[in-house]
Amino acid sequence: MKNSAPFITLALLSLAFAGCSSVADLGVIELTPNVPKHIKVGDADWTITERRDASGKRKIFAESAGWKVTQKDIANSSVPPDTKIGSTIKEAIDLTDLPTGAEVTGYFGGKRARYTLKNVAN
Repeated sequence: MKNSAPFITLALLSLAFAGCSSVADLGVIELTPNVPKHIKVGDADWTITERRDASGKRKIFAESAGWKVTQKDIANSSVPPDTKIGSTIKEAIDLTDLPTGAEVTGYFGGKRARYTLKNVAN
């Protein structure tokens, strides 16, 4: 039993570090101009849409579906402290300047996520 102590310690440390990983792996998010892509990050639903303006410049935006604010949101500082419980919060993120074809890590509503944006011809 004395010889198994290092293995038990290693196993416990491995489990502890595995549980600390709070990065959602979204994989490749394929984008087609003007076609909304729906993803889920944590408990929130997001819509990512790539648009092209008149000059052909690409714009990519992510918008949350919105959620009702709870006391936990206020306590965790994920919303401003004067936000009313029960009010609906929506978030929008400009992803235009992110590279395509390269893995990035960013935040969606306070949740870390790892993903790769990929353009698909339409």
